[in-house]
Amino acid sequence: MANILEQYGIKEVCDFTLYDIGADGKPTVPVLYLDTLKVSTLEQTAEDTSAKGGKGNADLIIWDFGKEINITLEDALFSAKSMAIMFGNGTVTDYTGDAAYIMKTEKFVATNTTVPTANSNVYSDTSGWSAKYTAPDGKLYEKKNPKFFDAKGATPSKFTTGETYFCSFDVLVDGAIIDIGASTFPGTYYAVGDTFARSRTTGKDEEFQLIIPKAKVMSENTITMEAEGDPSVFNMNLRVLRPADGKMVRLVKYKLAGEGDAPGSETTSIYHATDLKKAAETETGKK
Repeated sequence: MANILEQYGIKEVCDFTLYDIGADGKPTVPVLYLDTLKVSTLEQTAEDTSAKGGKGNADLIIWDFGKEINITLEDALFSAKSMAIMFGNGTVTDYTGDAAYIMKTEKFVATNTTVPTANSNVYSDTSGWSAKYTAPDGKLYEKKNPKFFDAKGATPSKFTTGETYFCSFDVLVDGAIIDIGASTFPGTYYAVGDTFARSRTTGKDEEFQLIIPKAKVMSENTITMEAEGDPSVFNMNLRVLRPADGKMVRLVKYKLAGEGDAPGSETTSIYHATDLKKAAETETGKK
C-alpha cells in the first residue's frame, strides 16, 4: 500500500516505446524505441461548467467534462522509422538494387565551349564539369544520365566560357523510402514511458512508468532546417484515446520484487531450466 507521506521528484526524461496493438487491445510488436528524448510531457486538460447562484452569483457546483490528455515527445535525433510514424503510416520501404536512383543538381562554371557527351554511355570530365559525384565522405561516384541547362533553363548546344551552368544527374543509392501520401496518416499505438522518480526520504531513484494503452500520433508536425542556431529537434505529439476499460493513462511507481541477484551472477530462468531438463531427458532416452 502506498504511503501518503512518501514524496518523489522527477527530473529525468522518459524513454518511450511504441507497440502495435493487437485485436485484444494489448501490445504486440515494438515498432519504435526512443531513448534520445530531450523532453517528454504529459498534459491533461478538461472543460467545466457550473451552477451559479446566491449573492455574488458564485459557483455552487462544478461539472467537469471533455477530458483531453496529450503527450509531447521532443527528440534530439530521428530515425527512418520515427519519421515514417510521424509523417506517414509507419512504413519504411527499402530502396536498393539496379534501379534505385536519386536525382541531384549541381552548378559549375564552364571552362570552354564543349558540352559533355557520352562515349559508350560513359562521360568524362569536360569544360569544368566533373563526371563523378563527390560524396560527403570524399568518395567519388559515377553520374548517370546528366542533363545540362543554362541559367534560363534552356539546353545549350555549346557553353560560353566563364558562364554558370547546371547539371541534373542520377546516382545509384542504397537507402530507404518513406512515402507521405494525401490519404496516409499516423497510426494508433500502445505507448510506454520509462523513467526514474527520486525518493525524498532515501535520495535514491526508483523506477517510474507511464502506460498509455491507446495513443494516436497526431498529424501536425514541423521540421526546421537552418544554417545557424541549435540542431533541429523532432516533435511527436500523441493524443490519448479512451480504451475499452476507460483507463487512459496508468502511472506506475515501483520497485522490483524480490531480493534480486548480485551483479555478475549467473542465473537460469525457470523456463530455461525446464528446457534443459527436457533436453537432458531426450538425450538419456536416445542412449
